[in-house]
Formats: sequence, C-alpha cells, structure tokens
Amino acid sequence: MKLLLIALVACFVGASVADHQHERDAINYLTGRIPELRSKHSPSGSAWTSAMYKIVRELDESAEFRDILAAKPEKLEAEPLADSAPFSCQLDRSPSRPTSAHRLRPGDIDVIGAMGDSLTAANGALATSILGLLTEYRGYAWSIGGQVSLSKHTTIANVLRHQNSNLYGHSTGSGKVSSSNSVLNVAEPGKVASDMPGQAKELVRRLQSDSNVNFNKDWKLITLFIGGNDVCDYCKDKNEFSADNYIRYIREALDYLHANVPRAFVNVAEVLDVSLVKDLKDGSSICRVLQGSFLCKCGAMPENEAEEREIQAIIGEYQARLRQLVDSGRYDTREDFTVVTQPFFRNSKPPKINGKYDQSYFAPDCFHFSRKGHDESAKALWNNMIEPVGQKSTSWTPNGPFKCPTSARPYLSTRKN
Repeated sequence: MKLLLIALVACFVGASVADHQHERDAINYLTGRIPELRSKHSPSGSAWTSAMYKIVRELDESAEFRDILAAKPEKLEAEPLADSAPFSCQLDRSPSRPTSAHRLRPGDIDVIGAMGDSLTAANGALATSILGLLTEYRGYAWSIGGQVSLSKHTTIANVLRHQNSNLYGHSTGSGKVSSSNSVLNVAEPGKVASDMPGQAKELVRRLQSDSNVNFNKDWKLITLFIGGNDVCDYCKDKNEFSADNYIRYIREALDYLHANVPRAFVNVAEVLDVSLVKDLKDGSSICRVLQGSFLCKCGAMPENEAEEREIQAIIGEYQARLRQLVDSGRYDTREDFTVVTQPFFRNSKPPKINGKYDQSYFAPDCFHFSRKGHDESAKALWNNMIEPVGQKSTSWTPNGPFKCPTSARPYLSTRKN
C-alpha cells in the first residue's frame, strides 16, 4: 500500500493511543478494515484522493474505532525553521552556452524538472497535523521547489535562482501534478519505480510543449528519486518489487530521457533507508499506529530479525544496482547528456536528541519530510552535485555548509570530468 494512503486514511486521527494495548487494537482494526474499504472505493489514478476521502469519512463514522482511539489529543506541531545556512557561492554562467554536459556550470542551467513520489511532491512539508499530509507543498520540494527565496528555504531550484532569476520549471505553492504551478515537477504521491517510464514521457511532453523552454538549446537539470514505496511494498510482493524489476523500470525511464532530451544533466538520488522509520515510530504513538497499519509496515515493524535483514538487503541492492547502471556508461554516449548517481541518502539519518532521532526533520507521520527535512535534503544534493564522482558524501550534514564550485573545478561533477 502506497506511502500516502496512510496519511489520507488517518487524517481524522486527532487522539493518541492511551497505551500499547490500545495501539495494538487500533492497528488490528485498521488492518482489518482498510482492504475492505479500499476495494469498495477502488482508489486509483486521478480518483485516488477523492476515494481516500470517502474511506476517511467512513472510518470517521466508526464508533468502534473512535472508542479505540479515545485518548488525549497528541500535539503534532512542526518546529519552526530557522533561516537556512548562508550561501556564498558564485554561480557564473559560461561565456557561451556549453555543448558538453561535462563542461556544465551550475549557472548554465536554464530549466529544472523532477520525477518521483510524494517525497518530491512534498506531501506534508508544512503539515502541523495528519490532515496536512494530504497537501502537496510543491513549492517547498527539495529538488525543484521555488516558493520562497534561498535565504528562507533551501531547494536546488532556489540555489540556481540565486544568480539566475530566469530559471524555469520550479514548482510553487501547493497542488496536484495536474496543477499549473507544478510546472515541471511531475512527481505524484504513491508512485513506484514502474511509474517512472510514464513520468519520463510526461516530463518530455511538458518540455516540448512549453513555450518557456527552448527545447534544443536550454540546459536542463532533472532529478529522479524513487524507491521508498517499492521497499515498503516489498514484503507483500517480493517478485514485483525485486531489485531486477526496480532497475528495469529506472533503466527504461532513463533510456527514454536519453533518447529524447537534448542538453540534460540528470541526477538520480539513491533510495532512502526506510528502515529508519523503525526507530522514528517510537517517538509518537500516532506514528506507531499509522506505520503498524499501513505506512511502511515492512520497514517499521518487521516480523523478525530475518525479515529486518531482508529489508536492509533489498535497500542495499536497489542502491548498488542503481550505481552499476549509471557507472556502466550507458548514458555517456552523447556529449550533451549525462546521468550521475547522487548517494547522499545512502546513510542519512537525522541527529539525535536525548538518545532519540530528532523528528523535526519529518512530517507528523514520521516518514515524509518536513520543511526542515526538505531543506537538508536539498543542501545534501547540491553538495553531491559539486563533489567529484567517487568522493561524494553519503549522508546529510545537518547545519553544515554549502560546497561551492572552484576555479579548478567549476563544473557540475560527472564521471568524465
């Protein structure tokens, strides 16, 4: 069941569970009811949200479940975000438009796009309650958001706009993928690797049809990030969500971009270690109920140590196979196109406070990123883009500095520079 489902289904939950027995009762109830309701309302495609609202209303009318969750409301307020770390890099453009992706300066980027799931749609980025997880805060998405200035929130688009106000493609405000303000952010909640070929085609369609894009001349930065939902569904269908299938779909999407998009630098971010939710859930009874019912139960509540090791193994295999694909040179056959694996999520974990992970990096479901999480993810991606291949950071550095291009290395880093 996809990551956003639990946020939608549980948006009515305004109370914490009194003790562990109540948590188990709530988990059992949700686990029993949702397959029935999901089948009844058949949520899919563009009807996903409206169908989930129907499920929410039906569950909300359940006296049995209200009795189970009859407890003191739990505070779910997001921590205010202080101003981002100062950015002092010079992002000058090349004297003339480069013809090689391996001689591309950050300032040469004219257009930005993104593909992925709810983590790129920025579900819950500004949420202060479970209900807020319904909202796609695309303007704050780490790889493509452009709602506010860089001094207030770090995104890759904001970094590039710092000295290039003409950058195009960044998303603003909130809304679905079909909203005009999504622009070139084609990510959608609930998507998995098998959806990436379709997203690649939609992104190319938008690039070709938008009069603000000079399709043949503009340099395009595209970031693809997918895999969290695949890992979370792995326990339910190990064949469908195998590493073979994961990489097959990613390869198909990248092949399409390679064949159809001139002048492109493509970031592929490695999948996040979703087993982190196993520890995050301990800080919130709401998260324990949600994750125990739907939200990545595979990662949050493995049945035993063997299953936990299996989840860790599939995450590692996704990451390794992605590196193998990109390092094969498959996408370095044209000078004006390249793909680079960015590994900053591989070992990323939030800092700890009093021995527990700082949950302020996450939305109220303990899975999606809060604004703070988006901020740190963007900074980590930026630093990866500057760091040489083979010397890239594999984790966040909360509150750490931005890395800058230098006179010796003024270009975005690739396998060939």
